[in-house]
Amino acid sequence: STTAKTGLGGISTSMTLLAAKAAIVFVALKRVASTIAGWIRESNNYQENLNLFTVAMGKYANEAKAYAQTVGDAMGLDPSVWMRNEGIFMTLISGFGNTEAAAYKMSKNLTQLGYDLSSFFNISVADAMQKLQSGIAGELEPLRRLGYDLSQTKLQQIAFNNGINQSVASMNQAQKSQLRYVAIMTQVTKAQGDMARTLQAPANQLRILQAASTQAARALGNIFIPALNAVLPYAIAFLNIVKTVANSLASLFGFRLTSVDYSGI
Repeated sequence: STTAKTGLGGISTSMTLLAAKAAIVFVALKRVASTIAGWIRESNNYQENLNLFTVAMGKYANEAKAYAQTVGDAMGLDPSVWMRNEGIFMTLISGFGNTEAAAYKMSKNLTQLGYDLSSFFNISVADAMQKLQSGIAGELEPLRRLGYDLSQTKLQQIAFNNGINQSVASMNQAQKSQLRYVAIMTQVTKAQGDMARTLQAPANQLRILQAASTQAARALGNIFIPALNAVLPYAIAFLNIVKTVANSLASLFGFRLTSVDYSGI
């Protein structure tokens, strides 16, 4: 009896150890899958950003992409982030009715300024870009928090200083956006070029490290994209079959959506 109990105890211990090892392997595989999924997501993000950028920039797409790559190589920045933000600026400014040439110049300078503001005020690049995008769209508060004035009084003074006697209130959106652009660029002179000046500062080095990490993840993700593209059509087809079968079984068992009386709303 004692021998039997000892044998059962040994089997129980072995099963516990096996279960523990299986759990460790499962967690490890889950982490590996999560890491690979992150790589693939970065690869997809780049393709989506490039699509937005190419459509938004129009005839300036090739020139602007080459510039983004040049700046990325020189400053250690992620061209994908640059292109996404420049594309958003271009879309926003063009939507106000500015000419394509004017929108390109403004979007290029504002994108570059976003990195300088990020460095100068030690805020994230995303936060700096959002503040500039809000400012060029006419929102006062985001840039006001950094000390920049985009009020109508300020814009009117800039108009007068440039020989424009028209009131800001009567201007169209294109004219207002140009005044906002001038107001921004003439107030940020101390911040302009800050990232280049302080490129070796720890905060900027960390930004560069993050950009390098993102680009490395993207390159690794590119390896898995062909396999993913090959598998996805079959996975989608299989799930569609599962959906059809499940719906048929649900109908067979009498499933119906609950009827709700909305007449009292």
